[in-house]
Order: sequence, then C-alpha cells, then structure tokens
Amino acid sequence: MNLRAQPQVRFRHRHLLKPVTTTALTTLLALTLSACGGDSSSDSSDNDHNHDHAEGGRLIYSLSGSADTLKMFDQTVTSEQFTSTTVATGADAQLVLSNDGVTLAMLNGSDLSIVSSGLEHMHGEDAHAHAVATLTAAHIADVAQVVATTDHFSVLKNDGSGLLLEAADGEVVSGLNLPNNLVYPALALQGGQFMTFTANAVTPANTDITVVNADGTTGTDGLIWVRPHDGGYFAESMTCADGVEQTAQTENFTLILCGDGTLRWLISGYVTIDGHPQGAGETLHVTQRYPATETRREGAVGEVTTGSTGFIENITGLTKTNHEHSVIAAWSADQLWLVNAHNDHPHRGDLVSVTGENFGDIIAVTTTTEDDAIALLSNSGKLAVSRFDVDESSNPVASGETAREQLGAAAAIWNTANAQLLAGAFEFLVVNSATGTLYEVDTHSAEDDYHLHSTTANSNLNNAFSAVFAHAAEEEHADDDHDH
Repeated sequence: MNLRAQPQVRFRHRHLLKPVTTTALTTLLALTLSACGGDSSSDSSDNDHNHDHAEGGRLIYSLSGSADTLKMFDQTVTSEQFTSTTVATGADAQLVLSNDGVTLAMLNGSDLSIVSSGLEHMHGEDAHAHAVATLTAAHIADVAQVVATTDHFSVLKNDGSGLLLEAADGEVVSGLNLPNNLVYPALALQGGQFMTFTANAVTPANTDITVVNADGTTGTDGLIWVRPHDGGYFAESMTCADGVEQTAQTENFTLILCGDGTLRWLISGYVTIDGHPQGAGETLHVTQRYPATETRREGAVGEVTTGSTGFIENITGLTKTNHEHSVIAAWSADQLWLVNAHNDHPHRGDLVSVTGENFGDIIAVTTTTEDDAIALLSNSGKLAVSRFDVDESSNPVASGETAREQLGAAAAIWNTANAQLLAGAFEFLVVNSATGTLYEVDTHSAEDDYHLHSTTANSNLNNAFSAVFAHAAEEEHADDDHDH
C-alpha cells in the first residue's frame, strides 16, 4: 500500500512531437473533459467548466507487494477510467517517465523493459490513443538504476557498466564507450558528450564527475572548464562528497545533488568569448569556482553560491523545469531554491515563501511541462502552486498569485512512502495510496490560478506503488501566452 517516491527526476529535452492543430485540439478536448469529472466528488465549485488546455494523459502505476499488470487512470476515455493494461509487471516495479512524456522505463527488480504509454499519436490531425504496450522484445537484465536524459534512458548495471537506450523504442545506442566502473547512470550533454560518475580512487565513497566523448576520451585539456571569480579559465574535474544522490537536467544545464547535501553544476551551452584559452566562439562545458575572501568562502568546483553567506546546502531533492531559461528546483523539507544557467554561471532565487504559514515539511516538488508552474506537496496534505519566471537580473522569482489547497483530511497519512505529486501540461495529480484518493489540480488559462478541480476516491489506488503521468508534451514554449 505504499507509493514510493521516485529515485529519479525529470529532465529537460528537445520535444519530438509537433504542435497540436486546431482540429486535433478539438478532438483532445472532447476526449479529455473526463479529467474534470468522472467517478469523483469535487472540492471545486465550478466543476462544469471547460479546460482550454486539457490534453489527456494516463496515470500509469505499478502495485505494491504483488505481481500483476500495470494499472492506469486514463483521461483519454470518458468511462472506466480506472483500468488495467496488458503489460505484466512484478511487485514494486519502479517506473521512470521519458522526457517526451510518452514512454516509460519499467524496472522489475533488476530486469528493465521500455513501455509505450500509447500516447504517441495524441498530436496531429487524427489524434488517438493506443494500448499500453511493451516495446522491448526482451528485458535487459542485471540493472541497478535507470534515469531519463535528453531523448534517452541511461542505464547503470550492477557490474558498473552502462547503456544508453533510445527512449522512443528502447534500442541500445551503439558506439558508446562508457567507463566500466560507473556508480551512477551517465548523462547525455549538449554537444554529444557524456557526464560520467565513478568512484574516487583515494576515497571510494566520493564520486568523481567527468565529461567524456562518445569514444570515452576526455581530450588533452579535459572537457570541464572552470571559470574563476576573477579572470582566466582552467580545466578540472569535479568531485561529489559521499556520492551522487540525484541529478536534474535542462537542455544545457545539469545540476547534481551530492550525498553531503551540496550541489554541483555544469553549463553545456556556453559559447566562449575573446581571450578564452580554447579560443572565441567555442561551445564548452563550463563550471565555476569562487576564491576565498572575507565575504565568500572557498567552494568546491561547481558549487552553487547563495551570495555572501555561503552555499546552498542540505538539499534533498532536485526537480527540472521546462522554463526557457534553464531553471532547476533544488529543495528540502524547508527550502525551495530555483537555480538557472546564465551565460557561464548560475543564478538562484529563494522561493520557499510560496508555501505560506503552517505548510508543514515539503515532501514532493514538480512542475508542469507547458506552463511555468511549480507545485509543492507537504506532509500535512497541503499543496502550494505558483508560477515562476526569470527577472531582468536573471534571478528566478515567483510570478502571480500562489494557490494553496488542503487535500483531504490533514490527519491522513502524507509522506514519501504513500503520496506522489505528478505533473501534466497544465495540471497536477496527487495520488495518496494510504487513502486510495486521486486529486486533480488544474487551471483554466494562463492567467488563472491553479485550483483543486476534483477528488476521486477509488480502491484501485490502494496498492499503488510507483506512478508516472504520461502525456504527449508540446513544443517548448517561448513565452507565457500558451498559444498551441
């Protein structure tokens, strides 16, 4: 009866799907109005409104404690939304959603399969859904961990070797020469290189972070360029104390959470200026280091500064966003920082105030794929949703009003073992397996606040273990007018 918090995060990507046409959107709206009703009792006073941005998705989840098939709450149909798929799975299978929202990696113990959500054709003139189906002919055995990276799934095997799979079909990418002593899945970077994670030779509990070419080489000067606070660049690798807990990526920005609660970062899309040792006009992977001064203490290469008082520390989770300025959320029970890439260095903004008073401890954070909205769930069943932006100083800030909702009874069990927060294009889903309840939180338009739209109690959710919200993501938006 547990819904386990996912060990991976979602990453920014280049969308493969074309924009919805007017005809297709009309079809999708007709299919997905069920997201606003169904077998539920609504806490919203305007349950009959139309949702301009309803797209239709599928909440797909595995079960705790028993082998069965993947289960589903399907927004693309108007009846029998809680249903089963034909994809067999073991107990407590972990699910990882691809960056385009359409496929998922299913890890049964140490056996990995790639599964289609059936939503590949939810865009176009003839928008329609297919059955959930397994794409890989045979599972990949001896897998320790899988994460999504760019248009791929990256696989870490128990023997320390790694694989890169095409997210669209699960095919193994050939010609990739990764180290055979990995401790975390390799991440694909802009420019065709890869970030690898290996045990430090002197202190194996620490993890060395290196950028390599597809053939495994690092080049004579290395591929990570450090930008000091005052002038010059030099090449150097990075190290994470106590290993790597999580990573998050946008298209050209990678944030890494180390085991000691500190952060490392890398910008992949920096174009060099005159005077750089690699020459002008080169696209590099760059990080940063500040010198020791009275107002800014020395930080490890790639740490994220909070200004004169030190560095962002004691973080427990990372969440990517789809904001055009490469924003990633770094958070813990009482912190919410948004960090973004700006030229060859990061900026940050403290957004924890969006939780308001008496919120409780933050247990989950996620963001929509088509709207710059971030949601935080607490251990008291409260949900806070705020839009965010990057200001003229390149610091992430909250924008508009913050919506706050109490989801069900505050006395209900709310923790990372049984509650999960998921995001769609313009909506959030909260699943509580302890109470067998699904909450749908959405907005009417880009100008309206998010609100609790419906609450659905269904016994099918009681044994939910690991869940993803599959939906066909749109092209990246360049502003907030949300024209499709």
